[in-house]
Amino acid sequence: MNTTKIFSTLILFIFLSFAAFAQTNDTEQTQTQKTESTQSAVKPRAYIKDASIKEQFEFMMDKSSRWKSYKVIEIAWLNKFESGFVDSLNAIRNDYLSARKLVADRDKTIKSLELELKEKKDALTTIQNEKDSMSLLGIQMSKASYNLFIWSLVGGLLVLTGFFFLLFKRSNSVTKETHIRLEEVREEFDTHRKNALVREQKLARKLQDEINKNRNLGM
Repeated sequence: MNTTKIFSTLILFIFLSFAAFAQTNDTEQTQTQKTESTQSAVKPRAYIKDASIKEQFEFMMDKSSRWKSYKVIEIAWLNKFESGFVDSLNAIRNDYLSARKLVADRDKTIKSLELELKEKKDALTTIQNEKDSMSLLGIQMSKASYNLFIWSLVGGLLVLTGFFFLLFKRSNSVTKETHIRLEEVREEFDTHRKNALVREQKLARKLQDEINKNRNLGM
């Protein structure tokens, strides 16, 4: 749950950073259009579909418009990038929760079978200590027939226990794989966030340099 909150905060932060950056570029571009009579309107362009988060981010950086030394990213692209990222995160989280539930169910079943198996073994020990004939549910039978029946039951339970144990191992493997995928997404997002922060800092420095330069020219 804490991981989801952290990811949601990071998503909101990068979205607001992109939105603020795009708004600043829009303001500066509007001022530039006042002095340029041949400026043409920008038409919405198609966004990449069915791609990974990394590919979508690279697409926005490669295909977005350039103004001076800045990147102008369409709001629609940012919205689709955010939506895709949230969907990917939710899918991984749902897979993880499903795997956890499956493991818990398998563990409960295995414990129940182990308890049942122990009870059968205890009953078998008691019966084996008896002499002569054996009675099962009021039916008299020989020791050989009785033992054959009991051991067949125990064998069936052991087979079921082994089967559910294999399912448990498989579920555990799915859980580990989900953890690995979650870590990969986290690392990928951290890398993109750091790159975005570096770009934002560079842009801020360049913008400050332009402001200082304009001030010096005004003096």
